[in-house]
Amino acid sequence: MPKKTLRGTITGMVWLLLLLGIAAPGGARAQGSESRTLQVEVDEELRGLLAGAEDLLADNRPDAAYEQLAAHEPRYAGNPLFDYLLGVAALDSGNASEAIFSLQRALAVAPGFSGARLELARAWYDTGQHEMARPLFARVLEEQPPAPVRAVVVRYLLAIDAAPPLTRARFQPYAELFAGHDSNANGSTADEQFMGFLLNPANVETSSPFIEAGAGFRWWLPASQRFGWQAGLHASHRRNPDAPFVDATIVSGNGGFSWRRGAWFGRAALDAWFGARDGEANESFTGLDTAVGRRFNNSWSLSLGLRGGAQRFDDAIDVLDVNRLLFSLTLTRRYANGVQFDVAGIGGGDNEREAGSPYGNSKIGARAGLYVPLNHAARLQASVGLMRSDYDGLFFGASREDRQLTGALSLEFRDVFFNGLSISPRVRYVNNDSDVALYDYGRTEFGIGLRWTRQ
Repeated sequence: MPKKTLRGTITGMVWLLLLLGIAAPGGARAQGSESRTLQVEVDEELRGLLAGAEDLLADNRPDAAYEQLAAHEPRYAGNPLFDYLLGVAALDSGNASEAIFSLQRALAVAPGFSGARLELARAWYDTGQHEMARPLFARVLEEQPPAPVRAVVVRYLLAIDAAPPLTRARFQPYAELFAGHDSNANGSTADEQFMGFLLNPANVETSSPFIEAGAGFRWWLPASQRFGWQAGLHASHRRNPDAPFVDATIVSGNGGFSWRRGAWFGRAALDAWFGARDGEANESFTGLDTAVGRRFNNSWSLSLGLRGGAQRFDDAIDVLDVNRLLFSLTLTRRYANGVQFDVAGIGGGDNEREAGSPYGNSKIGARAGLYVPLNHAARLQASVGLMRSDYDGLFFGASREDRQLTGALSLEFRDVFFNGLSISPRVRYVNNDSDVALYDYGRTEFGIGLRWTRQ
């Protein structure tokens, strides 16, 4: 695709309209198909800076334009006109990540800024992420752009559809180290007695610092634009100096495929993990994880997930063995600035394998998640969930129902010190409220992680 020709067509038309707006006293108006209009203040210095950068772009000197604008970013970041032109200059000078960040920032302030949306679509396209570019190009068409811009957008969409299958596999090994403090490393009650009996200290809440090391890989092999194979493997060991009886080693893996066809998408994968506590293997899970969903428009999608498998324990505690089946219905909202919010309803349960086991249960719950890109090298993730488990049998002569509240918050700063290294402070919270006091506990974990991923 002749990108320079498209670049000239798009930027020339959009920027001409913006300059006409800037010429009006008091500021400029960034408009889109939405009815609201955003007033943008432009002082004399910024007007001159933008005009100079546009002249450099017109002279095919994007590197100079980018350097000139980047020097003023601390002062003018957040002005959608400045962020738009900074994104254009960054993209044309080969700084795609910075371009995406700047254009997302412009759209966060001015959601109706069609020019910024169009450039962000082109940035995603140029980085090979066509699934991110397509809905933005489609949104621009819905906004009824001028005929020349419409023709350009249609050419991009046709190029996405006609792109040859991707055959290059991606193999990404990684290693990580995480350290912090766990208020309840063994996930046990704080009570020292139960039904008049003194509990073993290993069954009473024990706090401990911890350190966890792990490594693994992710592998992706696209067979076409609409189908790809994927696999992953992860191994980790966690050491709890003040609670060594719950030191844990876990090995997990998955393998399967993902697909899309029009507005529909889905995945299916075999999933397994094996756990050892205090040096002895005692728990495993093998199962199938599947999902199918549909995009309704550029912002909303709905998916149905199904996960089932066998959870097994060693012979001494095989009364815990269950066959698990869970389903989820997830509604996802995506925003032009990269923010994503999803909410899910969850149901299902565990079917006990041993006759007379009280560990069979039914589950129902909900979960909400938030993903926020703070800039091109940082992101925030948060989640909160609530799950109710109603057990079939009696525990010490009493019925049992658990209501578990979970929460997690993490930050990730990528490419710290060198490419591929990220730093992630995080905190996790669990509160399990149970009708049986032995299973009633709270737990807070906080720490910081280092992760290296081969780029």
